[in-house]
Amino acid sequence: MLDTRITQLILGMFGIILLGTTGYVIIEHVGWFDAFYMTSITLATVGFQEVWKMSDLGHLWTIIIMFSGIGVFFLIAGHIAQQAVDLKRYRRFRMAKRVKKLSDHFILCGFGRMGQSIAKELRAANKSFVVIEKELDKITDITYADFVFIEGDATQDEVLLEAGIERATTLIGVLKDDQDNLFLTLSARSLKSDLFILTRATIPGSIPKMKRAGADKVINPYEAAGTKLARQAMAPGVVDFIELILNRGNLDLALETIAVSAGSRAEGKSIIELDVRKNFNIIVTAVEQTNGEANFNPDPHYKFSNNDKLIALGTVENLMKFEMFCETII
Repeated sequence: MLDTRITQLILGMFGIILLGTTGYVIIEHVGWFDAFYMTSITLATVGFQEVWKMSDLGHLWTIIIMFSGIGVFFLIAGHIAQQAVDLKRYRRFRMAKRVKKLSDHFILCGFGRMGQSIAKELRAANKSFVVIEKELDKITDITYADFVFIEGDATQDEVLLEAGIERATTLIGVLKDDQDNLFLTLSARSLKSDLFILTRATIPGSIPKMKRAGADKVINPYEAAGTKLARQAMAPGVVDFIELILNRGNLDLALETIAVSAGSRAEGKSIIELDVRKNFNIIVTAVEQTNGEANFNPDPHYKFSNNDKLIALGTVENLMKFEMFCETII
């Protein structure tokens, strides 16, 4: 449905055409079609020659039509531009409201091919996230997919704050260049010290720089893809099983990381004491200890410590129950 103001301006343009045509008929005593044609080429400013030898009064009438038409045209163009600006402001306001409702969410910086895949995975896993992107063509794709997003440069502090970085748990940097991802890491780490930062590096030499800048994990997509292809070739069954879990589709099965908090009911207790298999129906496949060591297939008598990270396999519902069990009791 057209905006009321634009409708009025368009009707005004038709009114000028009708008035101009009638004026030529009365002033120049010409036919209606010739008068309409002359009015049209005058408003269109195409520069065609006059249809008939025009009087001075006819020339004056032509000038009036021309400037009236140009005036209405600029009014229409200006109103459309204003509407576009207002729509953009409304979209930013609406997105800002959606972002303010988020907490413990992910911030995805960049919506290229990798960013799109990550966004689909996050949505499939029911994770709250916001996308930051500055390129207009990609913003169109984000809007079509109905993702929460912020339009802007992810390396700028104000944009990260707008994305709710103070309430976020994880930032994923998949910007186009390593340099941009490095600046993003520096900015994000300065804004939130306990934020988990995962970023991409296409040049191996960038990885140590990003870690020094504050990245918790840096991934080279080419190396990761090569490793996956090699494992698929050597042990296809194992890789297919992991893919079945991670890309579970309709299977209510997940492999998740669960942190043990200080003061929780899990702290200081062993797997056998908690009887994890019976009480929660999950499998603890590994424990990443605070010293960085990974304990795969942990001993049933291993006692969980504060900040231990457990890699557990089970249904989403059971994993959520165990995660609540491992949280601090207030």
